[in-house]
Amino acid sequence: EVHRPEHFAVANAIGAAIAQVGGEVDRVFAIEPGRRDAAVDEARQEAVDRAVVAGADPATVAIVDFDEVPIPYLPGNATRIRCKAVGDLRIDQVASA
Repeated sequence: EVHRPEHFAVANAIGAAIAQVGGEVDRVFAIEPGRRDAAVDEARQEAVDRAVVAGADPATVAIVDFDEVPIPYLPGNATRIRCKAVGDLRIDQVASA
């Protein structure tokens, strides 16, 4: 026996509507000696900016995933940085669209 609640056909749409908005960066940086923090900050800021452009409320955006992998076979101290930021949907922006 299968029990189907009322409005079961739109359950997925409701879940998508309450999901957070995200922005992600996945890039290879050539990190100069002593400049790692600057590259990490740049990646984090770019992820936050992308989340805000996608519709996230800037006051709620946070970094939820960060990965840094050195790539020894590339010159210039290459490092792959992947960063993801998410935040709550900005309702006032959606209402005016």
